Amino acid sequence: MAWLQIILALGMLLSGCDTVLYPRFEKAMWTTYIHLQDVRPGMTMSEVEGIMGPPQIKEEGDYAGGRYVFYFYLTHSMDYEGGETVRNGYTPLVFQRNRLEGIGKKAYRAAVDRPEAPEAPADPYKRVR
Repeated sequence: MAWLQIILALGMLLSGCDTVLYPRFEKAMWTTYIHLQDVRPGMTMSEVEGIMGPPQIKEEGDYAGGRYVFYFYLTHSMDYEGGETVRNGYTPLVFQRNRLEGIGKKAYRAAVDRPEAPEAPADPYKRVR
């Protein structure tokens, strides 16, 4: 009988967790993230769209490396340090000559000739042993 009470109490506590822990969780965003795992460099735009669907944002541009097409898919609720997203949670897919060249922030920055921001200088007040 005690186990039943514990299970019921846990069920009531966990029933509202998705709104507390993940306030911006969207099923479509999670689905897009899962589909992104099936995308590989070298695929054509049509192959990628067959897996991912049409991009939420599409951009084209000429840069030092040539002409690029960028597809952006919302995969996270925000950017985070060390992540591969740009513009508040969008993961970029970088195409050149109709082929997928790279996925993520590093590939995007390399294509548009925008290197990562320089690292902050070391803390001069940091205690060293």
